[in-house]
Amino acid sequence: MSVTVDITAGKLIVLLSDFGMRDGYVAAMKGRILTECPDAIIIDAVHEVPPHNIHQGAWVLGQYWNWFPTGTIHVAVVDPGVGSSRDIVVCVADGRILLAPDNGVLSWVLRNAVHVRTLILRRDVVSDVSPTFHGRDVFAVVAGRFASGRVGVDDVAEETQSIQRLSDMEPSRQGDRIHGKVVHVDRFGNLITNIPGSWIREHAPSVRILCRATAVERVCRTYADAARGALLALPGSSGMLEIAVREGSAAAELDAGCGEEVIVQLAGGEKDPGGCG
Repeated sequence: MSVTVDITAGKLIVLLSDFGMRDGYVAAMKGRILTECPDAIIIDAVHEVPPHNIHQGAWVLGQYWNWFPTGTIHVAVVDPGVGSSRDIVVCVADGRILLAPDNGVLSWVLRNAVHVRTLILRRDVVSDVSPTFHGRDVFAVVAGRFASGRVGVDDVAEETQSIQRLSDMEPSRQGDRIHGKVVHVDRFGNLITNIPGSWIREHAPSVRILCRATAVERVCRTYADAARGALLALPGSSGMLEIAVREGSAAAELDAGCGEEVIVQLAGGEKDPGGCG
């Protein structure tokens, strides 16, 4: 049975890629989408994912996909394996449709979605495909056909229970220590970790956070709760623990980036009533 989407929301296609905007790759994708569905509404989410960086593509996609209305079609093309034997996934997650290579780029979506179907796109759905530009010749075409209403996911894909997921997303907890890592550095230089902020709230203010041998003792509710230039930690808008510098860059101050280990030392204590601990 095909997935039914709202006719208005079904015209909305949101793009993520590592193509950048310097070349014509994104424009070519949009042209193919509009050829299939002239009244499609196309939104550029992010095209500055670092080239070939599946981990960053997965994180960024995971931050916005479910803020769009049900029926939205998300296309995520961070695809270093383009043209190989890798599959293309059609995922229906909480009422949104996502198209992506089967390389783990849907990992944060799958981690947080409640109702999920995963399917593999049939290889005979699109012909005349460049082996180096599936973004234009496969992803864009299929997304446009979905938006046009001419086909549903079950017309072009087959159910599967096995798709690729990133293996190192979750933090570990050993006694009173949590071991995590930085998964994203935003444009403000905030170090966003894979440690749920709720784990910190349960123990604040009696926690000690270590990153690159620097202790972050100040756990806050907002950036403004710390003095200008002060190093702090807080549960961010993503729901994850962040290390930040008020009106500065934690990445620059700590010389830290993605993959950096972050250790949280728990020491019990009462819950933080607000402000900095």
